Amino acid sequence: MAWVEPSRMWFVTRHADVVEVLRDPLRFTTDHPGSTIRDTFGSQMLSAEGEEQRRYKTASAGPFTTRAVRDRAGPAIEAIVGRLLDGVAASGRAELRSDLAAPLALETVAVVLGIPDQYYPAIRGWYDAFAASLANFTWDPELRRRGHEAVAAFRDALSPLLASPASAPGLLGVLAAADPRLLTDDEILRNALIILFGGIETTEATILNAAWALLTHPDALAQVRADAELLSPAIEEAMRWEPAVQTCTRHATVDTAVNGVAIPAGDTVQCMIGGANRDPARFEDPDRFDIRRANADEHVSFGTGRHFCLGAALARLETRTVLSALLARCPGLAVDASAPRPTGAEFRKPVVLPVSWRAHA
Repeated sequence: MAWVEPSRMWFVTRHADVVEVLRDPLRFTTDHPGSTIRDTFGSQMLSAEGEEQRRYKTASAGPFTTRAVRDRAGPAIEAIVGRLLDGVAASGRAELRSDLAAPLALETVAVVLGIPDQYYPAIRGWYDAFAASLANFTWDPELRRRGHEAVAAFRDALSPLLASPASAPGLLGVLAAADPRLLTDDEILRNALIILFGGIETTEATILNAAWALLTHPDALAQVRADAELLSPAIEEAMRWEPAVQTCTRHATVDTAVNGVAIPAGDTVQCMIGGANRDPARFEDPDRFDIRRANADEHVSFGTGRHFCLGAALARLETRTVLSALLARCPGLAVDASAPRPTGAEFRKPVVLPVSWRAHA
């Protein structure tokens, strides 16, 4: 793909304006040469529009419905969380990112896709190159090169799975064995790339940001400990208050306007998720972390419209499962005073999250 001259960039921060942009693919598209997602992964459900996007997303949706996540992925998530906690529970200490959130997110999405565990170390290496390339809005050539090389390595490694669907007992195998075929091999791999990256990045960060929010607000933590029913609303509030992904990028297809501001065709529009989630016109006292906030679930942390995150139910279940297990098995769970707060302009989470608890004698 040829290099694309960066366009002028607009930042949309009001909740209503972000929703307007994300729900109008005719004026604001993801299918554009200036899309870093399309440049890195090729055309897939997050960088396509119209019938092509619907075909990709519909073909891939089966394992991500609320029922499938609960009935099929749920037991696997419980088992992964139990095994990971078994490895650290007796020590009374953990670094939540490397010990729990990162391996849980990777293993879960790999199970759903049907990627065998021997690929996990390579995926971790590819993932860092993917993340840098997707956030490369200045089109740095070295970051692009690394991203493209990682994509090529992913495709070379996983292509054999499609030739032998039984070796990939997940979405990859289902799509490869379908008769008639819903997607070509190339389309399967392109969509698997965005599912894999989103399944790792969004979930890992959501777990870490929710844990950080609860552990740095003792009153909220005490309420959740006293009433387990508050954990799900607490997670929704954490996603509003500190979203994993800070922006959704769109490109104006026509000369248009948002809230009276003219935006020429071809310009880039950054929908600032973090800003929209703290819009005082939508959320009262928006900087306050309030697990009893009545409209916390109106956040746009998973986007909205036709590009609403395919894995939202999966990310929510993983986050709820790991936090529930931590609270049940780790008495006195507390974040270390040295723990950094979440950071990141595009993808946001704590770089590390050290915690401790009272270990059993």
